[in-house]
Amino acid sequence: MQKSSTEQIFLWILKVGLWAIPFLPLYVSSSMLFPFITGKNFAFRILVEILLVLWVWLAVYREEYRPRLTPLFKAATIFIAILFLADLFSPNPWRSFFSNYERMEGFMMLSHLYLYFVMLSSVFRKNDWIIFFHSTLIASFAVALIGLLQKFGYRVSIQGGFRVDSTIGNPTYLAAYLLFHVWILGILIHRFWKRWWLTALYAALGIFELLILYFTATRGAALAFLLGLLLFAGVWVVWGTRMYTAQGRVSSRVRLVAGALLVLVLLVPVTLWLLRGTSLVSENLVLQRLTNYSLEERTIQSRFMIWSMAWEGFLDRPILGWGQENFYLVFQKYFRPGLFSSEPWFDRSHNVIFDWLIHTGIAGLAAWLAMFAAAFLLLVRGARRGTIPPAEAAIIGIAFITYFLQNLFVFDNLNTYLMIFAILAYVQFLSRGDVEAALVRNRMRERGGLAYGIAGGLAVLLLIAAPSLHIKSIRQSMALIQALQTAQSRVSVDALIEGFQKALSYHSFGTTEVREQIGNMGRGILESDGISPEDKSKFGKFAIEEMRQEIASPSRDVKHMLFFSALLARMGRLDNSYLPESEATLLEAIRLSPTKQILYFELAQLYLATGNTDRGIAVLQKAWDIDRNYQEAGVNLLTVALLAKNTELAASVKPQLNLSVFDDQALARLGLVYRQVGDLESALEVYALASRNQPRNSKYHATYAALLGYFGRVEEAEREVAEAVRLDPHMEAESKMFLEILETNGRIPAEVILPKQ
Repeated sequence: MQKSSTEQIFLWILKVGLWAIPFLPLYVSSSMLFPFITGKNFAFRILVEILLVLWVWLAVYREEYRPRLTPLFKAATIFIAILFLADLFSPNPWRSFFSNYERMEGFMMLSHLYLYFVMLSSVFRKNDWIIFFHSTLIASFAVALIGLLQKFGYRVSIQGGFRVDSTIGNPTYLAAYLLFHVWILGILIHRFWKRWWLTALYAALGIFELLILYFTATRGAALAFLLGLLLFAGVWVVWGTRMYTAQGRVSSRVRLVAGALLVLVLLVPVTLWLLRGTSLVSENLVLQRLTNYSLEERTIQSRFMIWSMAWEGFLDRPILGWGQENFYLVFQKYFRPGLFSSEPWFDRSHNVIFDWLIHTGIAGLAAWLAMFAAAFLLLVRGARRGTIPPAEAAIIGIAFITYFLQNLFVFDNLNTYLMIFAILAYVQFLSRGDVEAALVRNRMRERGGLAYGIAGGLAVLLLIAAPSLHIKSIRQSMALIQALQTAQSRVSVDALIEGFQKALSYHSFGTTEVREQIGNMGRGILESDGISPEDKSKFGKFAIEEMRQEIASPSRDVKHMLFFSALLARMGRLDNSYLPESEATLLEAIRLSPTKQILYFELAQLYLATGNTDRGIAVLQKAWDIDRNYQEAGVNLLTVALLAKNTELAASVKPQLNLSVFDDQALARLGLVYRQVGDLESALEVYALASRNQPRNSKYHATYAALLGYFGRVEEAEREVAEAVRLDPHMEAESKMFLEILETNGRIPAEVILPKQ
């Protein structure tokens, strides 16, 4: 059947748009908050909605462009329906639907990914998929090349560190993104095996992307790739007689190569493991990280604790879960005190199973897994019937397995979601075949008038919704960046407030982020010595009012409550009428998250600042009792006990502390307190450890020298003084006076060591 000119135009625009989407990972928007995330996501959503209008016209016009009701399509549709219900009935539906700037997920992202899957699987044919694969490979090559430039210092990473992240913004996500393309290259190598030059080009690109994957030092992706390669080689060795070459004949050499590959894959990790104690590994940060697998590692231990929290949260709401972006409620309710050594706030469980259990309950997890089960079913069925090359089916199946394996310790973002939904769409396409599409085309009825009506109505609806769904959020993010940049220019407080008020005026899902930034800015301003009390009060009142609105939500975030109470406490230095609200907010936060120690620290600080020393000590004692392994809680309690001259409490806490695990700030704080209270013997112990932990800190060496001198350990004191001068030559004059006192008196008097009051 002849295509009309309108149909051809719409179809080509739709295809070009779908071919363009794989280039989104290259987009970094510096004009918006979270530049590696927000720009990509807004562009994806807007582009999908534009393409959706064209696809709806085509789908109404002809059956050819409608999705086939395969098990995969049904599973994907059921999943998105369950996701909608889970988000709708969640404790915080607004957050579940729209997410925030840092993640840009929620139902908005997943619904657009579903539409992306539907359009790809309905419109693309064999040659279209070849173009699509090459488009995403070109994009991945550009991403990898930028990563290489970053590795050799030609491009600076905003994130910092030795691990490359390119335009993805995170090494782990970059590794996952590149790993998908390695398997796509495997598909193309199989398809174009006869064209040796093309196969060689694909292989070279694969090696290059694996090199960049190595530079990301991502253990999960590296391990998943090795296991996937091992599985693929094993499949070829065991079922090689059923795998066909491009000529349609069985190749015994392929099985031989697969066997060699199997051995090589087994040898690589074993060799690296055996070499992990050598200089080859210890002097290479990437190899050092890739070979460091231990269940006792802090990151691994924190994951186990978060998963146990997620399990308890799932048991609370087992059917539809908590909705997307609401893990914070589980985190604060079931917080494990043992997470004190990890980052203070988590918004994901960092495990694909537990994440979906929390987001959508058992119903959503079952639907999510059903999509992959359906995809495997279609692959196996196609391989058996001969409609899908067995080798290609194996590669796609292994790609799914490696995706799942690496997601046991991490979660998705747009870059990986784009790849997994595209591959699912490709499986959906493979299940229908061009032959069936041709047969369908011959029995179609054109419905031009209806197509224009429905597509036109959809276009109008999307145009009406665009300001609320996208434009306001984009402009709010840009306005927030401008406000933060204004703050760095040292403008007046009035101008700063005006900038934030402009950002707030857009009333989008980004308002929470704006208020967080206002709260952070408010605490900084209230603690600044260079700002007048009047200006402090003006901005403080503005910040307090905005944060008060933020915590008014029924599903309150303890993090926001902590920020709000800290803001009130600092404002209380100007007006003590704010202090009762600060206390009440913290007490409510502790009720919501009774095992979160930093809440107790803030409350104790409030009590100590207002002269309620006994109450402050009691609160610190509670924090210490929650988990005695949290040494910082013990340091805080010991410090206050010493300053309050509560010798009995100090004597009971001190033996339970392990100074060797203290960070430098804790050591410095404790050492100063010991000097203040005149316990110089304990101070000597602390500064001995501090100078060993920070051998390049001249002040630690100088203080340690003075303490050694006080106890008459002259030779050791002289060595420490010499080291302090070597590190900081400006101390030379002071060191001469020190040595003169030491030579004259044989020791350093206590008044030299005690800090000035």
